[in-house]
Amino acid sequence: MNDNQLAILALSLLPQIGWVRFSNLLEVFKSPANILSASLQDLASVKYISIGIANAIKNPHNIKIALAQLKKAKQQDIKIVLYDDPDYPYPLSQCPDKPLALFIKGTIIPQDFNSIAIVGSRNITEYGINTTRDFADYFARNGITIISGLAKGVDALAHTVALENGGRTIAVLGNGLAVYYPQENRELQDKIPKNGAVVSEFPIDCPPDKTTFPRRNRIVVGLAKAVLVTEAARNSGALISAGFGAEYGKDVFSVPGSIYSKMSHGAIRLIGKGACAVLRPDEMAHIFGLNIKKSLQPQSKERDLGALSINQRLVLSVINDSQDGVNADAICQKTRLDFAEVAEIIFALEMDNFIESASGQIYTSAARLTNQRR
Repeated sequence: MNDNQLAILALSLLPQIGWVRFSNLLEVFKSPANILSASLQDLASVKYISIGIANAIKNPHNIKIALAQLKKAKQQDIKIVLYDDPDYPYPLSQCPDKPLALFIKGTIIPQDFNSIAIVGSRNITEYGINTTRDFADYFARNGITIISGLAKGVDALAHTVALENGGRTIAVLGNGLAVYYPQENRELQDKIPKNGAVVSEFPIDCPPDKTTFPRRNRIVVGLAKAVLVTEAARNSGALISAGFGAEYGKDVFSVPGSIYSKMSHGAIRLIGKGACAVLRPDEMAHIFGLNIKKSLQPQSKERDLGALSINQRLVLSVINDSQDGVNADAICQKTRLDFAEVAEIIFALEMDNFIESASGQIYTSAARLTNQRR
């Protein structure tokens, strides 16, 4: 690293210095190295730079700390990428509060810019497990990189499903790369760099705290083309990610759940605030115009009516009885099932080739469509 690059790294390690303050400093002093050599008085005269922050910048150990990070990174096969480096992820470079530096274990490739951030609750329910697995499975099979935050629940499951399907995934941490949090995801954190990357803006040995996770969330969203919330309670941290999505101009999708489940209240509120309600992953890909590369759809399953539940048979009966197709709202009215259950049943029936969907989310018997084509 040259003097300016080392100065950028040193400044990035100061928790008080983000993109806005750095930009203001750079405008005045013209180069990162000049910022570190500026006088205390000159630093404190810059917008948003208090005397306390100026003192932090003038700490004589800043360069020594940066050099120590470089040494640790080399020892642990971690790459440090600065904001002006050609390898800095392009989607993140367009964000107004991008990190000055990223610590990366693994690789981020251009394919990863065709990606979805899948986020949701830590305390995941069976419904959340099913929806997260269905969406992550579809995207991984079709060459869409899955990005999340390696937290318990939705995050960890999304990463796991991506790897199970041979897909790529990026985990953004709220701590340094040498720290395992939560401990139960230690093995997963070590696996991800083999088919993706683990990323952090925090010093390599930095532990997590309540301030680091919201900062982590903005990177998760900044790297992705769109954000999907598969399950979230009213106060879920996933709502912070959705907020960053709206701020950054990203499309935000939410899977609706039951109004009687507290774990779905956050996802439902997102829809009320303008997020796009989505029932199936292929529908989401169509709405957003995702570039499906591999076209590796799940293999067709044998149609076995005997394996269907009572409610699945009920929904299928309503669809079969409709000559011109029927939408989910009409199915809810005729079966008296709630929307979340109908959405889950529709997805299962479509995956098992009992039904097919047409434009406008109209569902028709797959057998009838097959006969019509003949």
